[in-house]
Amino acid sequence: MSSETPVIDVRNVSKMYELYARPQDRLRQMLVPGGKKLYREHWALRDVSFTVSPGESFGIIGKNGAGKSTLLQILAGVLEPTGGEAILPERTTALLELGSGFKPEFTGRQNVFVNAAVLGIPRAEALARMDDIAAFADIGPHFDQPVRTYSSGMFLRLAFAVTTSLTPDVLIIDEALAVGDVFFRQKCYKRLEGLLAQGTVVVLVSHAMNDVAQFCRRGLLLEHGRVGYLGDAAAAVKRYMVGGGDYVPTSLGDASRNLDLPPEGQDGDGWPAQDAFLDLSGAAVAENDWAGCTHVAVCDASGQPCRSFEQGETVSIFCRYAVRHDLEVAVAGVELINDKRVIVFGKNTLQFDCDHALATPNGTVLRARFDLKLDLAPGEYTFNLGFSALSVSDFERRASLSHEELEGRTTVISIVTRAGDFLVTFRSRDTTPVQLTHHGVANLPGQATLRLYGGESAP
Repeated sequence: MSSETPVIDVRNVSKMYELYARPQDRLRQMLVPGGKKLYREHWALRDVSFTVSPGESFGIIGKNGAGKSTLLQILAGVLEPTGGEAILPERTTALLELGSGFKPEFTGRQNVFVNAAVLGIPRAEALARMDDIAAFADIGPHFDQPVRTYSSGMFLRLAFAVTTSLTPDVLIIDEALAVGDVFFRQKCYKRLEGLLAQGTVVVLVSHAMNDVAQFCRRGLLLEHGRVGYLGDAAAAVKRYMVGGGDYVPTSLGDASRNLDLPPEGQDGDGWPAQDAFLDLSGAAVAENDWAGCTHVAVCDASGQPCRSFEQGETVSIFCRYAVRHDLEVAVAGVELINDKRVIVFGKNTLQFDCDHALATPNGTVLRARFDLKLDLAPGEYTFNLGFSALSVSDFERRASLSHEELEGRTTVISIVTRAGDFLVTFRSRDTTPVQLTHHGVANLPGQATLRLYGGESAP
């Protein structure tokens, strides 16, 4: 298959379900097909189209009820669409739920042959890969026991080992990796990277947004059964996040109009010169009409435009937001992303514990500045910017709220993905103690001791 030919080709796929008020109405409808409609139409999908190329990792996200499960079942061949078509290769396999496609009374080894047969793989080829499957699953003697005796973790290990070792053309994964421990998840993602290199398409559906943003190249955001966004996976995740949360903006009243706010640019806040600001035309912006990002700059410690920093130097990231709706407590944040799409740092003004205004009226401007010491590995980095809001009552009790509770009460208003980039380089020579400050993605505060003792006895 050439690289120009898509492996997955979904064309205007729609799916309609007939919802009946009473079970007997379904039978009456079958008996009188041309009569009055006794059901209500529910369109789970409407005109969904996309393609996926060989070796591409593709994410599908959306809120509950957006149509993700219906689309996955159509891709897996479990459901037929009401309209349109989904074209996939024969060697398509899916991990939609643990144990699906396994015969409970068969052993793990026997189920390998069953799954190979479903994929059209000869028994001899499956036998040749048996040792690799057993080693990856790593379930010991249970491999030759009936799978009905397996735990959920053992199911996952075997299912993932089988589907990836038999090298399908398309592998669909729906939340399955959430069951495994961190070591197995690392092992799985390494295997998936190997499959992608061989041309396999991996479709990942997960509520773990960081997994989708970091693993997938492109993403599909479903909204009420329709395509809400199709493109860069990280941008799809950001669009998913905008508008979430429980905060509802309300009028702050006339008192907020009389706030003693300094005119913009007259309080000596070290705002950079006009020529320091970046061109945001290439950034992926997701925001509602409550506020918008208008300016972004990357500077060195002296406030001059800079895009290259040595390890340990400080980058200053400036951003400006125009507020278009009365908000209570406004919060700004920044994320740094490395060239492997890993979020190496993310922090907002709540976590920095800086001063926050308790009222952010319509028509005001919010300026944020982040000074970050770049204790990072040498390499290229991009950054994302976020703007959100929460109520005064939630802000005042933020320390007593769990992370999940605070996140649920915070509404994301604007996210700018790939707002800018910069380079981190090795430090200059003749540095103390050595040129490279640390190995790995980020430096951690800490200390080490090294002592020498005489004699050969051990404690």
